[in-house]
Amino acid sequence: MYARIGTFDAPPDRLDTVVAYFRDSVVPAFSKHDGFVGYRLYIDRERGRLLGISLWTTRAALEASIATARTALDGAARLGATIVGEPQTFAEAFDATPVS
Repeated sequence: MYARIGTFDAPPDRLDTVVAYFRDSVVPAFSKHDGFVGYRLYIDRERGRLLGISLWTTRAALEASIATARTALDGAARLGATIVGEPQTFAEAFDATPVS
């Protein structure tokens, strides 16, 4: 599995709007791509920061979605969010559940 991770800063009064945008617009757009597994968005309200993680079956699937990811970044910017650095791509090393 592969993940594209993007970090965003947004004004506190725009956080919920940005969250809704990713949930209601970005996830459906990514869902049109083969190999899309899911999207997770984490929020730090105190810092006005969001961390988005899109999950993909293969690196090729992730790379095939680059234009959609750029559109997502542009949409987030229109809502007042700014990207922190550049999105990063990671390959999964392992997936774990709690050990008893």
